[in-house]
Amino acid sequence: MSKFLFVVPPFFGHISPTLSIGASLLARGHEVKWLGITPLAQVHLPEGGEFIYPEEDLAEYADEIQRILKRQDDGPACSGPEVMKLALEETYVPFAKMMMKGLNNFVDAWKPNVIINDCITFAGALSAHLKDMPSVTTTPVPPDVMGDTANSAPKIFEWQQNLIKGLQREVGIYSDDIHIHSHQLNMVFTSQAFAGFEEKPPHMHFVGPVKGRPNLAPFDWERLSQVTTPKIFVSLGTLLVDIRKEFFQKLITAFENEPVTIVAATNPDIFEKWPDNFIVNGFVPQSELMPHMDAVICHGGFNTVNDTFTNGLPMLITPIAYDHFHTAKLIEQAGCGVSIRYKRLRISDLRNTVFELLENPKYRQAAQKIKETFIAAGGNDKAVQLLEDFAKTAQTVETA
Repeated sequence: MSKFLFVVPPFFGHISPTLSIGASLLARGHEVKWLGITPLAQVHLPEGGEFIYPEEDLAEYADEIQRILKRQDDGPACSGPEVMKLALEETYVPFAKMMMKGLNNFVDAWKPNVIINDCITFAGALSAHLKDMPSVTTTPVPPDVMGDTANSAPKIFEWQQNLIKGLQREVGIYSDDIHIHSHQLNMVFTSQAFAGFEEKPPHMHFVGPVKGRPNLAPFDWERLSQVTTPKIFVSLGTLLVDIRKEFFQKLITAFENEPVTIVAATNPDIFEKWPDNFIVNGFVPQSELMPHMDAVICHGGFNTVNDTFTNGLPMLITPIAYDHFHTAKLIEQAGCGVSIRYKRLRISDLRNTVFELLENPKYRQAAQKIKETFIAAGGNDKAVQLLEDFAKTAQTVETA
């Protein structure tokens, strides 16, 4: 059996798929731990897993970490280049620097066989490179979300390269090669067809969505069972706190008198009273809910996108910031949904689009085709097979 260490960012959308894979690895007898820059409640972890939060090594950065997390709410107001700067220069690179000491100390103590870093959690891959250890990258977003800046925006590409090389030099890596991701195995949690890749690098494997992470969120299933109108699931994910009230006010105005039921994942306290056809929970058992839904509205968080098309449902995507716009293009290319930029989202368009998705079968038919590509990609079984084979090969090389 092997020891796997997932190195994750403080964004639950990126952590979530690793919890699903971790649960499958634990079920097969492996040892699995997670390490992050902020704590994660035990309730989210699969049985037998452990989350490492190196509090002492991160204590001096506590205020800065919270400032950076709060800064993410500024994303909707940023231009494309500003979002890139917010993500890379102001978030991912600083987090990598902060994580290195605690991560290196834990790696030395626990001695994992494989380090698995999330694609925006550079510290994992950097630590593995420094220690000459096998590493894997997990990618819970489309792998080309940053675009081909080398050809389309060479000055931005040069800025990205210089920033990453500066980070690498700061942690003791003086090569001109880039080491923030694994060059050995990169697992992408979507299908190659949906991502729009005709060709891929040999180390990149599209495994499709994964499932099985613990989710004990309570839900009023009895109330849902009594609903006779079409059910629309709505989510803004775990970020973008500042725009929630405005977003859900638009939904209320659009649908409070319509023959639909809105199942909203948001804090109920943002309004004193919700319409009778709204079911509102701060947290929901999303994967369990989706088979009962008829359509989905979301901003483009990739876990919700995956859950939607895993169930063959049509989507209205309202991209707001970050990778949302790229995901919206993929959805429209696949024909399984409609995209309306959040800043252009009018009440009439919101209402008309939802009924178009419900009444025009072409969107559900396209979503079913994407579902088939997800199933074919392999999911948990494929991800576990790749990791076990990778660990076995790495250990064979190490003992040779």
